[in-house]
Order: sequence, then C-alpha cells, then structure tokens
Amino acid sequence: MERWEVVEKYWENARYTGYGRAIDHTVRDLYGIERIDRNTIEKVNELFIKARKESPFHRVLKEKSKIRTSLLDNSNFDLEPDRNYFTPVFKLDPYIFFRNIEQIRQLSKVAGIAVTSFNDWLEVTECMIERAISNGIAVFKSALAYERPICYEKVNYYQAEEAFNKIFNYIHLPEMKNQELIIGREFQDYMMHFILRIINKHGLTVQFHTGIQEGNGNVLTNSNPTQLCNLFLTYTNIKFDLFHISYPYHREAIALCKMFPNVYLDMCWAHIISPRSAMEFLSEFIDAVAVNKVSAFGGDYLMIDTVYGHQLMARQNVSKVLAEKVSDGIFSVDEACKIAKMMFFDNPVEIFNLKGII
Repeated sequence: MERWEVVEKYWENARYTGYGRAIDHTVRDLYGIERIDRNTIEKVNELFIKARKESPFHRVLKEKSKIRTSLLDNSNFDLEPDRNYFTPVFKLDPYIFFRNIEQIRQLSKVAGIAVTSFNDWLEVTECMIERAISNGIAVFKSALAYERPICYEKVNYYQAEEAFNKIFNYIHLPEMKNQELIIGREFQDYMMHFILRIINKHGLTVQFHTGIQEGNGNVLTNSNPTQLCNLFLTYTNIKFDLFHISYPYHREAIALCKMFPNVYLDMCWAHIISPRSAMEFLSEFIDAVAVNKVSAFGGDYLMIDTVYGHQLMARQNVSKVLAEKVSDGIFSVDEACKIAKMMFFDNPVEIFNLKGII
C-alpha cells in the first residue's frame, strides 16, 4: 500500500490507455479481480506472489494464451532458453554498437578469437553468427533505432577500420574497461552490411525495431522505416520483419510492405500502444497488401502475466476488423476465420522459419 500511494494518481490517469486495459484484463482473467485500484491492490499482490511459485509460464503462455512458442530476444550470447516456451532470436546490436571495451572482450572470449585488429572483429562476428545458424537460430534482431538513425550507408573497409582503431588503441588501458564509448558511424554502418551479407546467404529473417521507442524521450525520426529502403533493395534474400507496425509511421510501413516482396509487418506491441491505431492499420493493410505478410500479435513484455491481457486485446482488435470486412461484403465469415489463423499462426511460422519447430 505504501508503494500504491506513490503510483495511484498516475495509474488513474493512465488506466484507460492500451497499457492499462491490458493489465485490467490480466488481473480479471488470471486472478478473478475486476480491476486494479486502492481496494484490490493488496489482494492482487498476494495472488501475484503466489503465482510465482506455480510456474506462471505454463499457465499464462500455454493454458490461457495457447501460445505454441515465443520468440525470445536472446541478448546473452550462448544462453539457451527453455525450448518448451521459447525460440531464441539472435541480437545483432552488440557487434555493431559498442557500449564499452569490456563488450569487445566478452564477445572475443565467447568466440574464442583474440581481437587484435578490425579483421579479428569481423572474424568474431562471422564466427558467432555462423555458430548461431548452425545451432538452429533462424531469426536475428536489431533495436538500434533507440541509439541512432536506422539509415545504414555503404562505407568502405578502410573507413570502418579507421573508426574501429580510434577506440582499439585504448583497449589495453585498465580504466577503459567499463568506460562508455561510442564507435564511429562508419564502423556501425559497415558492420550492419557485413552481417546482413552473411544472413542473406542463408535466406533467414531479420527483425528491426521501427516506430515509437519505449520510455520517456528519444529521437522518434531515428526509427522511420523508410530509412531501411537500401537494405531491402540490397539483401533480397532476407525477410525483413518491421516491429510495432512502425507506429506512428504505420502508413509508410504499409507502403513499404506493398513495395518490397521481402518486407513483412509485425503487430507486436501495437495493440497496447494504441488499440484504435492498430485496428485502423490492420483494416488498411488488408485493403492494400496480401494477408500473408503480417503477424497479428507479439507480447513484447518483460512481465509474463500481461502477455495474456495484451493477446486478448489483439484477438478482440483483429476480430473487430475482420467482422467489419465481412459486413462490407469483402469476404465471408469462413474466410475471416481462415485469415485470422493466418495472421496469428501460419504467417509467423513462415516469416520466422518455425516449420518443424512447433
């Protein structure tokens, strides 16, 4: 209750957002509590703590949400998740955007390759990606829209090496171990293209964060998906999956998906960012693009419980859009059910190379 006193006024202002609605759906259907407020918060807390002792992953993901597998952002290098629940996704960003010298040392150690030059770093990167692919990884991810514009120019090897060497000259100094640093854009751009060339050979999938960034304050224009056009044009054997419908650039995202055979759109997070925008997006998407090019849901949560509430909203939103199309005579109820299954199941299986896994 002491913590509730701090939160209450903010919660009451925000509870009608998509975020708030997902939480209320969750506590109602998982814990039998109609809504979170001053009168229920202690009971919800008690039930939440009790549920931690009873494998909430199985109850929420399997029993309540009927989720066959969840794509897991696997940022911890070789850490293997529980495959009963998760399919790992390989994070590209540590090879492109350095936080500190220690990051280089850690990846060098995992790869088993001493880094003494830019060439060594390329070898580490290629080794880790090929190792991931040989271990069954078929999806890769970049969230660098939080850090920089997602326009990756073609730069030559020598420009990238020069940018790398500016920090490498200090790698031996003890005080540099955890000191924050940002390596030059030339290096970052080169590494993105270097990595995509490898993935392109294997015909796998790359997820890009596009659109709104979480948290308070950032540079929204960094995440405009139109900045990725040169990648779409160059790496035609990669399936590019654009996260969050690129909200608020969702119309641009629809146009990109229509223009490029290798671009797909992902409604992860979208249903709680703005339920109305998610429905408007899906309605326009169906009018403009083939229905096999969108995934209808992704939880995009750190908390397991609220995946249920988010997915319920996704089901409701998709149902409303499809019902409207049926009412307009665009397709039948049977066809609407078939399309719903495609968007929630068949399309993700195809986009994320899950055949034989689930």
